Amino acid sequence: MKKNIIPLLIVAMVAVLIVTGCRPKPPERPEYPAEMPCGMVVDLSGPHAELGKKLSTGAEVGVYQMNEWGGIRNMYSMNLRLIVADDGGSPAQAAVEAERLITEEKVIFLLGAWPTAMAVSEVCEEHETPFICPLSLDSLLTERGYYYTFRIVGDASDVAGQMVYAMTKSAEEAGLSPPQTCFMEYISDDPSVAVAEAFKSQAEGIGIDIVGEAVVEATATTFVPQLTEIEAAEPDVLFSCHYTDDAIILYQEMMDRQTYFPYGVFSWGGGLEDPRFYEALPQAAYEYGFSYETGDPLPQRRHYYNWVNDEVKARIGQDWEDYSVGTAYAAIWIVKEGLERMTPPSEVSKVGSYEGMEFSLDLVEFRTNLQYSLATMVVTRGDTSKIQLPDGTVFLPAMQVMRFNRIEFDEAGQNLYGVGAVSQNIGGTRWPLYPETRRESDSPSVVLPIPPWGER
Repeated sequence: MKKNIIPLLIVAMVAVLIVTGCRPKPPERPEYPAEMPCGMVVDLSGPHAELGKKLSTGAEVGVYQMNEWGGIRNMYSMNLRLIVADDGGSPAQAAVEAERLITEEKVIFLLGAWPTAMAVSEVCEEHETPFICPLSLDSLLTERGYYYTFRIVGDASDVAGQMVYAMTKSAEEAGLSPPQTCFMEYISDDPSVAVAEAFKSQAEGIGIDIVGEAVVEATATTFVPQLTEIEAAEPDVLFSCHYTDDAIILYQEMMDRQTYFPYGVFSWGGGLEDPRFYEALPQAAYEYGFSYETGDPLPQRRHYYNWVNDEVKARIGQDWEDYSVGTAYAAIWIVKEGLERMTPPSEVSKVGSYEGMEFSLDLVEFRTNLQYSLATMVVTRGDTSKIQLPDGTVFLPAMQVMRFNRIEFDEAGQNLYGVGAVSQNIGGTRWPLYPETRRESDSPSVVLPIPPWGER
């Protein structure tokens, strides 16, 4: 018996060696760098420096918190390093800075916004580098057949459509017939004109008669001539586009003159999304007014507010209450989602294929793969369970901060679900009412017709 044991042991050992030798080698782990650079081109010193500072702050906080909370998790917690370039509000300078960031700094993607987004996107397309735009209304941005441009928010037509919908839906909800007449009053810059033109076309398309238009300058110190013309036309509703300082003057003068519209004032523009507007006026001046909201008008209600607000306040000395901060902040997390989908968890330790892409750390291929990942990405609220705050609370910033129900880009790079909401100021709070899916559980009903001035 003992004579047979030794040969059997030898056979077993040989078999083990053969089987072991036939096993595939463990997958090779990509040598991810500790961090990869990304870039942003905005106005920090020119006519739109205030907007640029808020946009860059949102991106900076997004990158900082993303790194602090685990980095690009599917790339072994790789961090991002944000490089912000100043274009001075000049499209030509923006193109120069974009070229520099792509060719010299080797960024893997670029962020940029109005008014230089078009110029930056052209450079990015030439160099096949993903360009993510958190804020621009120019419809041409996503109508040129570019593969590398992605816009998070809606364009001018989307904004106008939401306002027209809210005008008619609010009347229906209040048991009124739709407004029949509208006066349009807006400032002369490109975004306002684009929204106004789209609004006019869509409003007339559903039977609202535009009884007058007044194009004004944002630097005006009074709008009495325009208000005199508007009052003479006696419209049911006023469509208005303004920024902060000019909006304050307009609403103060409407209150002083008791200019009345039974279906209200529907306003678009940063003015009515800026806390300075509300700090400068008595509540009666803006009560019951409607406003298009790019971001979330009620961030203080959210469980994540303090996490973002503390970092924003540390950088710019004021609370996070601005849509431009939120759009850039969300953009960083959208790109993070795209980066993580380039290497899913099951393949995190090997270089392999994923949905037709051969993963590579080569910069040219990496940028191309990121473009593909963003173009095919679909994010829903169900995905919020995978990212958590340090306290264990679920939070997918790209969805929550902008109140998106879904993120999905069409073939042109436009987020199909990036349209904002129309709110009504009721009791000093801007309550998002339209689309109805954006309402809070305790939202009040729309107030129409608008109460006379003496009853506010």
